[in-house]
Amino acid sequence: MSYPGVFREAKSDEFVKKLSFAADEKVVDKIGSKMPPCTAVIFMLNSLTGLSLLTMPYGFVNCGLVLGGLIVFVCMVISYVTATFMVEALTIANALSYEAAEQQALENEGPEFRQNLHEEKLAQTREGYPAVKTPLLEQQNTIQAFQDENRVLNAAHEFKIRERVELGPMGELVLTTGRRSKATATAIYIMILCFTYGTATALVVTVNQSLSHTVASALELAGYTAPSENLTYHACVLVSFVITLPLCFANLQNTKKVTMVVMVCRFVAIAILVLVGGLKSMERVKNEGFDAVVKSIPLWKPDGFVGVFGNAIFLFGLHHYMPSMISPLEPQHRAPCVIISAFLCCFLLLIAICLTALTAWNAETDLECSARPGGHFCKIQPLYNLNFGPLSWGGGSVALFLLSYPALAISSIPIAAITTRNTMGKWLNIPPPDPDAPYTATNVALTLAVVVPPFVVASLTQDVQVVIQYVGGYAGLSVSYVCPLVVLVRCRQALRLDQPDFARIDRPLKSPFGNMCGYAIVVICYVFALVMVTKKLFF
Repeated sequence: MSYPGVFREAKSDEFVKKLSFAADEKVVDKIGSKMPPCTAVIFMLNSLTGLSLLTMPYGFVNCGLVLGGLIVFVCMVISYVTATFMVEALTIANALSYEAAEQQALENEGPEFRQNLHEEKLAQTREGYPAVKTPLLEQQNTIQAFQDENRVLNAAHEFKIRERVELGPMGELVLTTGRRSKATATAIYIMILCFTYGTATALVVTVNQSLSHTVASALELAGYTAPSENLTYHACVLVSFVITLPLCFANLQNTKKVTMVVMVCRFVAIAILVLVGGLKSMERVKNEGFDAVVKSIPLWKPDGFVGVFGNAIFLFGLHHYMPSMISPLEPQHRAPCVIISAFLCCFLLLIAICLTALTAWNAETDLECSARPGGHFCKIQPLYNLNFGPLSWGGGSVALFLLSYPALAISSIPIAAITTRNTMGKWLNIPPPDPDAPYTATNVALTLAVVVPPFVVASLTQDVQVVIQYVGGYAGLSVSYVCPLVVLVRCRQALRLDQPDFARIDRPLKSPFGNMCGYAIVVICYVFALVMVTKKLFF
């Protein structure tokens, strides 16, 4: 039996739309233009197919094709589960803003309106749907009773995503009472910052490694002798720092065209990687025989767990960006479909790249590839695009493209730095500066604190795998698994959504995994992964 309702206004489409409009007016971070599901999948796939797609083949060499594929698949499934936590938490964060605007709107209606609500409450019958029980109404003030009923009857309005609420502010919103809650909110910010710092560091290393190899190959192709690899790399680090730092103070709001160029180049490069790897694989099978090639492919090497796992966390760990990716989606109820579609496409691309990489290059004997197009190939490199330096297609132009395309991500470094700086500013309650006057003392100090460490680390090491293992294995794991779970639980508590009175509400984007079983699986996987990572890295 459906709940007939107590308050006439809660069943009035006109009044409900009025409340919804009041909530729209209170939005601070407006979503802007919408995007259809297919576009959202492409943009999410662009974010997924970044650094980890190039570092994963090296991880599969040390872990094995079967075990590596299994680890990535399990990480994908758990990441999808916690992504649905994030999406539901986003709807509840918006509902909290809605109820604040709703309460203000009800108070603005005047005393006569509130008296009518009170009389309707007193006159209500004791029969009806148990979602809002009579005893519950009797124990509440009239405004709260109306809000509870409106939540039941008009969940689609209340839980609509109207604005972006990022993971850190979301934690602050619901973790406000008690020292333990405030400490948890602080811990969420710290984990996000550690992960974004690590991501920026890995990005800086990747960009400059690609730049240095591109420079070396271009000089070789032009007939010049390239300087030492170490000297070229450090020169690239210095140049990229000089380029990045001023951009961190610029207005980078309109970067859509740059993003589209990088995205197209990335997808073209991935297609070439798979094509060349496939052709080399077929050539090797033809020369050595299918059985001999299959036997040479590593399948199960547990010692390589950490490398693949850290890469997988980097790959699917988009949870702190999920509100920005999902908020523009229209229709919003397609969000779970968009996420799983992007995740599956990325997984299939990853398996195709790793399979062709292991088949094509695993039998090579040289540890490093020739910098000269037409030279010798080598074993799988920590950055997979470096395996294609000797490719002679197009007189070496294809090789230069594959070597250089990750360097296009240099445009992402200032964006990542600005995001980290803004997150740190919100955590420290430092207001953002005027965009037209960004060179304030606090903004300069925050920017240097964000930009300098990744470049310092990049100048000390070129081993991107080490960065990924430590950052992905700890901070990334916590941001992807624990933070969404904690935030969802506290968001539900804020609106009492797990109580019997509201648990049956048909809310949009409610996670099907948001129950004790789903929570237990995520926690068990988190603890197991944490133990495995610690054991492999320190014992």
